[in-house]
Amino acid sequence: MSKLLRLEAVQAKIGGLCRTTIWKLEKAGLFPKRRALTKKIVGWDEAEIDAWIQSRDKSPGFMPDIRRK
Repeated sequence: MSKLLRLEAVQAKIGGLCRTTIWKLEKAGLFPKRRALTKKIVGWDEAEIDAWIQSRDKSPGFMPDIRRK
């Protein structure tokens, strides 16, 4: 496992998605899972975030439909 990133660092790295969008993507299995660091603090594996960035469709405005149905 590489460095663990807190939410703010993840948001900065992936272009500022809000935490709700990150949570919805994670819940849908489209974003790396967070890891509990303490009872109240979570982090994401930096290598998994980097892999997610590389795997994304590079077309402008690409975002899967994660709205509640």
